[in-house]
Amino acid sequence: MLDFRYHITSLVAVFLALALGILLGSVIVDKGIIAEQQGALIDSVKSDVKQVQSENKVLKKDLDETKELQDKLIPLVVQERLSGKNVVFISGATVSDDLKSYLFESVGKAGAQSLCINISGGLGLDDPETKNRLSLFFPEENLSEEDLKSKIIERLAIELATPSDEVFLKELIDMGIVKMQGNGTLPANCFVFIGADLSDFNPEAVDLALIAQLNNFNLPIVGIETEKVKNSCIPLYQEAGVSTIDNVDTVPGQISLIYTLRGVAGNFGTKSSAEKLLPVVTSQ
Repeated sequence: MLDFRYHITSLVAVFLALALGILLGSVIVDKGIIAEQQGALIDSVKSDVKQVQSENKVLKKDLDETKELQDKLIPLVVQERLSGKNVVFISGATVSDDLKSYLFESVGKAGAQSLCINISGGLGLDDPETKNRLSLFFPEENLSEEDLKSKIIERLAIELATPSDEVFLKELIDMGIVKMQGNGTLPANCFVFIGADLSDFNPEAVDLALIAQLNNFNLPIVGIETEKVKNSCIPLYQEAGVSTIDNVDTVPGQISLIYTLRGVAGNFGTKSSAEKLLPVVTSQ
């Protein structure tokens, strides 16, 4: 004779089997729904991808046409604007060959010749032999290192901005304090200070002191940097009283460079320190 516990166990087993059957059935149905939804989602993504690819082709075509138009218009905008000018680019930072070539080409389109001068931040004064050699140019007694630095920068500014025998500049080049390249000649008609990210560049080392000396000659002076620079040095150039361009590696920046070197004052570019994107371009 079967006892009561056997009936209870049988009933529990039946209900468990029923519950398991319902659960499995639901999963099978859900899987079908999920599979159907996945298929629809995949079709939708494929459609979106095709649409984006099509839009990208149109955008690329527009970009190529815009670039072609810019390449044709820039020479017309800057043509002969710097004819006969000698532009000197100066930097205490490392300047890539690509950026140098770009800057040379930019002012070359406007008819200028150019030089790029890289100046060692310490002016070599941390080396006793170099310090003594430079001191011979300034026979004043008891010059402090700071006074010697001021004298060096003052003499350098004179040789860059006025007709001279360039003896001192040649000495600086011979000692490796100054490196110079380009097809331009001295004296310069205008100056461009190439800035860099303040995380690895200090304009106060040479740039600002040299700008202060060059300001005495009433020649156009511009401080520049590329658009990608995040920790901008432009505000320091502005404090020194020169025009600035914070996006010189762009088409608007290239145009701004030509016109500021013609004497149009202002702060141009796309960063917070800029007053406007471009100077007023005239046919004059």
